[in-house]
Amino acid sequence: MEIFLDNIVFTIQKAGGVSVYWYELLQGICRSGLPVSFLNARLNPENIFEQRLDYRQHHCIRESWIPSRYLRYMPLRHTLPETAVFHGGYLRVSPQKNVVNILTIHDLAHERGLAVNFPRGLANISQKRYGIKKADGIICISDSTRRELLHFYPRTDPRKVKVIYHGISDTFHPCHEGEEPLPLLPPGFGPYILYVGARNNYKNFAVALEAMRLLPSRYKLVAAGGGPWNKRDSLLIEQKLAGRYHIAERVSPSNLNLLYNYAWCLLYPTSYEGFGFPPGEAMKAGCPVVTANTTSMPEVTGNAGLLADEISAEAFAEKILLLENETYRQRCIQAGLAQAKLFTWDRSVQETICFYKDCWNNKF
Repeated sequence: MEIFLDNIVFTIQKAGGVSVYWYELLQGICRSGLPVSFLNARLNPENIFEQRLDYRQHHCIRESWIPSRYLRYMPLRHTLPETAVFHGGYLRVSPQKNVVNILTIHDLAHERGLAVNFPRGLANISQKRYGIKKADGIICISDSTRRELLHFYPRTDPRKVKVIYHGISDTFHPCHEGEEPLPLLPPGFGPYILYVGARNNYKNFAVALEAMRLLPSRYKLVAAGGGPWNKRDSLLIEQKLAGRYHIAERVSPSNLNLLYNYAWCLLYPTSYEGFGFPPGEAMKAGCPVVTANTTSMPEVTGNAGLLADEISAEAFAEKILLLENETYRQRCIQAGLAQAKLFTWDRSVQETICFYKDCWNNKF
């Protein structure tokens, strides 16, 4: 069983959850001893995960001279050997009938109208529809995503769909006594509530700011990652929380682990996620998670999450204040540490390889 992995995803984004997934999958499959070839491997200097790969150790194929910004929307143009397994990093499949196509569906945000607008949204949906039709096996990263896939594409055979959860990196862990104190924040800053990631649309950043306004003024907000701040978000946080916030626009994984460790909690008010890394990372670092009881969040947090039944500032503030009971807070932390152990990249990679073999055996 010869495996071909399409790394075009690294040209699509500088970082992000899909890049994390693909990088960890590549690493694990390459360690498995199976014959692996890479397509579209070019060390994009802007993607932090591709820069960690040493392509000299692997067979790399340049699929086409077509620029990646166009190639990403096309079916695979390289002819693969018969009975090969092709897994596209982002929605691409091979048009060949004599290979096994594996497709990963991360979310159905475009179908919900939550992601980018026309024409990219239409292109994404069209590409996804074609990929689902051609795929011999479809990986969904949560049961929530699986249910949505079958809702939006009801002709999909559920027997070819498998839920394989992401892992959570071992970079995230509780700090040990004597570890470096948090270097990112002003002296005496805190206690703070941590917001991680993008601030647009369904991430509900404005709701997070309103929730902070309902809390006692001793609580501060740290907003980490999520890319450059636009003028609107900068004005909004200054209007709502003047003197009560700190922005960590660029933060390394090790420093993010420190932020989780020292935080009062993670506030993750998203209304839609295919999986959602920050709650898993926070739990693994011993940080309580306040999020919404929606899409994949109950799957990721289990009984450890403080899940608000509505997306409102009042509901999130109420959950945060529950953590002032120290016994309850410690119970949440311990439950989170146990829940996070369910999500390992070793498990994710092994389940993916087993799925390749099952799909291969079913076809050939």
